[in-house]
Parts: sequence; structure tokens; C-alpha cells
Amino acid sequence: MPVSIGYPRASFKAALELANSADSLGGTASAEICAEKMGNKLGGAFNYIVSAASKFNLINIKSGQISTSSLYRDIKLSYTDEEKAKLLITSFLSPPVFSRLYERFKGSELPVAMLEKMLIKEYSVDDNSASRIKKYFLEGAKFTGLLDPQNKLVIYDIAKSDPEVSDSEELQIIPENSNMLNDVKPTISLSDFDEFVFHITGPGINSKISIREEEDFIIVEAMIRKIKKRFDANN
Repeated sequence: MPVSIGYPRASFKAALELANSADSLGGTASAEICAEKMGNKLGGAFNYIVSAASKFNLINIKSGQISTSSLYRDIKLSYTDEEKAKLLITSFLSPPVFSRLYERFKGSELPVAMLEKMLIKEYSVDDNSASRIKKYFLEGAKFTGLLDPQNKLVIYDIAKSDPEVSDSEELQIIPENSNMLNDVKPTISLSDFDEFVFHITGPGINSKISIREEEDFIIVEAMIRKIKKRFDANN
């Protein structure tokens, strides 16, 4: 079974920017248009932002369409700064690893020096990702007002929000060339890390898509649809 990853691989600010972009496009837009709005391209870092925004419960994604969540709408329509602050905290603590860290250390000083090792040993964070996840937690906690200048996690009466079921959890694609050309040869293999990897190659394209969760097939399907459109256009 694919492994569910309970932490974001992009910052809270980047996730908010994506949700804001989708909102500015009417609340729902294709992943490609949202990427263009943010000055990015599909794949790579952008897919990590999509995944993070989903984990922060700011967006939903289905069939390549990104839409803002009810929590994001509540944040946008907050009556007061206090209400908005609590809703932002609710969003920031949506990923399981972040909420567990907060519940463990709220009201106490966060052990910043050992946080990276703790994430690996006690929270099952990937060794190569731990330093970034530490950074994302510290930055987000400061941004939302959860972390004070003395690195103490403030106790908040966090707003409650019904979680939405997202169609995108972990989106991983490593494109070496984002241009979709005619001749594409897909292969599939099982890596040593308990994940399936789709390797799509052809003239001008050589991309790998890692599948750890069922939702990861969204990117595969999106690429296939884009390739098919190219074929249709040439026929």
C-alpha cells in the first residue's frame, strides 16, 4: 500500500498563495492555469504546493481542477482579525504531524535545536525532508502567531472546522521538460521505497511520476489527457 504522508512539502505561505490564486480565478480553475497565475509550471515544486494546500485544507482538487475549500472561504470572509487568526491556525494545524507537534508542546518552549531529529525519529518524517519540514513548521507557526519570540508555542482556542475530503494528497512529479510532444512511451516500475513510478519518455520529454497514494494518479491522468489533446490536434 502507498504510504500516507502527514506533513506538507511546501510552506504555509505558498499554500495560501495558491488558494488566493484559485480564488482570484473565480474559486475554481485548472491546475495549469493556477500554476501560470503563480508564475510556475505544472510539476516539480508546484505539485508540492498543491499537495501542501490540500493538506492545510485550503483547497480541493479533482480531475485536475483546483477549488478553494470551505475553510478558505471562512478565512476570506472573517468578520474580525481574531476570527481570521484562529481560522488560519486551524488550517496550519491540519497536517497530522503539525497538529501532533503543537499538542505536544503547546504552552512550552519548542525544542528547536533537536526538532529535525525528532521529526525523523518520532514523527516518521523522511530524512531528506526533515530540515525543510522543520523550517515550514517554524515559519508557519510564526506567521500564524503560534510561536512567540522565545520559541514558546502559544495556547489558542482553535476554531473548529469540518474537514473536507480532498482528491489530492501527495502529488509528486519530476519533469525534465514540461513540453508534451507526440511520441510518448510510458513504463511503470516498483521502486525500492514501496512506491510505483511512472516513467514517461519521448522526444523532448523524460518525466517520472512517483505514486505513493491513490490520489497521485491525478497527475498521471492529467498528463495523459494533455498528451491525448496533442494527438487529437494533429489528427
